[in-house]
Amino acid sequence: MTYLLIFNPKSGKGKIQKDLPKIISFFKEKKILLDIHETISQDDATNYLLQTKKTYDCVMVAGGDGTISTVLNGLLKLDRKPILGVLPYGSANDVSHILGIPRNIKKTLELYTNSKHAYIDAYQMNEHYFMYTAAAGLFTRISYDISRQSLNQFGQLAYYIEGIKDLTSEYNFQMKFQTKKQSFQKNVILLLGLSANRVGGIPLLFKTTSKLDDGLFEINLFESKGFLSKLRVLSFFIRFGRKVSSDIVLKEPYFKITAPQDVKWNADGEHVCDGDIEIKVLPKILPVFMSQRAKRKLLLGGSK
Repeated sequence: MTYLLIFNPKSGKGKIQKDLPKIISFFKEKKILLDIHETISQDDATNYLLQTKKTYDCVMVAGGDGTISTVLNGLLKLDRKPILGVLPYGSANDVSHILGIPRNIKKTLELYTNSKHAYIDAYQMNEHYFMYTAAAGLFTRISYDISRQSLNQFGQLAYYIEGIKDLTSEYNFQMKFQTKKQSFQKNVILLLGLSANRVGGIPLLFKTTSKLDDGLFEINLFESKGFLSKLRVLSFFIRFGRKVSSDIVLKEPYFKITAPQDVKWNADGEHVCDGDIEIKVLPKILPVFMSQRAKRKLLLGGSK
């Protein structure tokens, strides 16, 4: 197999720079071809994958969820899609946690050179691809409004600090929802779409029974109903996503959402677009490496 490593030198306080010699040495000892590309801008990984004339069996990405997002938006436009391997070097590292990727770099590389990959769903918001979450409203601008300096200084704590600040903002969006089964309208303070049980570094242990290959996407709606609305959202995270009778949960393969132009949509922690959107599931389109435990827990039929 041939491997490409794409890394963001700024992710995780630059720790990847220290581990690069270990990664290079690992592949050299195993006599496996490894090419390396260092990103120089936000869309660099996407552009590199689309423009390179080489083909790879596996593309490893070292960085945070934002870097993974840019790689994903290159991979899914390729006719021959390489296997995605994630090296967790970000702050929240939601994707690596969901896929069960070890923090130990040697264990991760052993997984990527000795295990069988799986195929999972990916999702599309308008023209943008994403892996695990789509959202708008309260708390959803934190991931791209937060400064690199704050992330480097405070790490995961920086997200919580920004979250407290965002509680002073007002959110009340009138949205119209259309699926293949129903059509309705709601005033929303937060729309949170999830394919797994983690977002923003917060484990939602009781949230979802969704699988990564079930052909569905789950959307949670939090209605805007006065001053208690924000408390309901906070309660959702405090109870780690445990469902209560007032929760509105939709699971569908397709959503069309009509929203005001000032609604900013976040997908995998990146600002994607404003206003109206369509979300659709792309069933089992993405080959990925994941741990056996994650396969058993998050795939239909377990690790078979």
